[in-house]
Amino acid sequence: MDYLVLGSNGFAQMGDSAFYKKLKVEMRVLLDYFHSSFPIPQKFKTIVYYSVKTFHHDFGDYQEIVLWYDREYVDSLEDSEIESETQVFEVFWSWFRVIESANLESDQLTGQIKEAYFKSVDVSKGEHLSVSIAS
Repeated sequence: MDYLVLGSNGFAQMGDSAFYKKLKVEMRVLLDYFHSSFPIPQKFKTIVYYSVKTFHHDFGDYQEIVLWYDREYVDSLEDSEIESETQVFEVFWSWFRVIESANLESDQLTGQIKEAYFKSVDVSKGEHLSVSIAS
């Protein structure tokens, strides 16, 4: 299996005291978004899935939504002499180009992430203030 990066929204910012809590909410909302807006086509359900992947960086770990896929199988379709298999190869990459172009920083998605975050914090402890300052 290999993966293709789909990205993140940027709501959770490294250095923010609530970074990991915001990141968890952001990833959950984005994962739900991909599942509902770009469901995996039936013909790819056995070779593809969405997930959250952690990447390591000098300034700290961060996460992005990725699409895991059976690269060996997909690559074999390209070289196939069977026309229907080469068509599946083209359909896979066409579908990926559509999901890859999703605007993960849209106002609508950012609003959904903020709303989910505010529902997850304890306002009585002032946990919500870091969003107001950072926004």
